[in-house]
Amino acid sequence: MRSGEKKREERRGVGLKDIVPDFERWPQSWMGTKEDLEYGKKLLPFMEKFIHYLIGQDLSRKTLKEHIDNVWVLGGTIIKDVSILNEHKEDPLKRIIEAVENGGCLPEHSSRMSEWELASFGKMCKKLEGFLKKSSTEGGINAEKGIKRNL
Repeated sequence: MRSGEKKREERRGVGLKDIVPDFERWPQSWMGTKEDLEYGKKLLPFMEKFIHYLIGQDLSRKTLKEHIDNVWVLGGTIIKDVSILNEHKEDPLKRIIEAVENGGCLPEHSSRMSEWELASFGKMCKKLEGFLKKSSTEGGINAEKGIKRNL
């Protein structure tokens, strides 16, 4: 068995809570207002599906953790923008797509990020953009309907 196959085999039985135990608390960490909390909860299903996709890839533990950390950063960036612009009614999937298109948006603290951290964030955005495009063509994710659970 090759190392990539071994990684996938090991991760098959691993759930989201095993890899991201605080996932359900992400919206609280992003929020500034009650509306932010509710909007953050609407982002989670899309992020969860992407994290499951990442778990199935041939990524090292370190790379997987970096991507997941960057997904969390992206969520905080989206919430900040939604809160500032008072756009809590905007479709969460549409907001994610806008945030990752063409290399992604920059997090608020990007001026304090190293070149490597910025590149890592950009790679995650590119992966998420590709995942969303692929999923939408396969009928799994739709901006109007959300995620189909049987993907």
